[in-house]
Amino acid sequence: MLDGQYGEQRLPPLDTLAARLEYLFEKIRPTPEELGEAEEPGRCYTNREIADKINTVAAETGVTISAAYVGELRRGVARDPRMSHILALARAFGVHSGYFVDDAAARRVEEQIALLTELRRMDVRQVALRQVLTDAGLSPTDTQLVEQMVARLRAVADQGDPGPTGPADGGRDQWC
Repeated sequence: MLDGQYGEQRLPPLDTLAARLEYLFEKIRPTPEELGEAEEPGRCYTNREIADKINTVAAETGVTISAAYVGELRRGVARDPRMSHILALARAFGVHSGYFVDDAAARRVEEQIALLTELRRMDVRQVALRQVLTDAGLSPTDTQLVEQMVARLRAVADQGDPGPTGPADGGRDQWC
């Protein structure tokens, strides 16, 4: 199923804790600060890394967790974690803790992640344009058409092409 606003491929319904946790592992990536110089940017977190993020602040939160237990939660083997583990997982991924227990919160987090993914993938100006057009009531198809026209105009401007100049092109539309 496609998300009409961002064109992002959605996962099946996130109706279990395991599915929601797996979604976070698939969508949220380690920051450059968390990666070493030799590590591949854009890769997924490991169970160990999430456990380490939780355990690093254990003195502050009082919560510890093992990488094995994180893996059990991801696979659905462990199905009833303590609330402190839910809060710690949410903090480690930087999402609202309601994501794991409330469908509306999960949808909001999913939409935020889709927007952030889109921002990383695209020029921020294009995302802002899309939001303005959507807020103005344009359909996703019309919004895409306007974006394509803007992209074409930018390409022409970058080439220094002054555009169509009249009958010299044989009366045909230069844009076709």
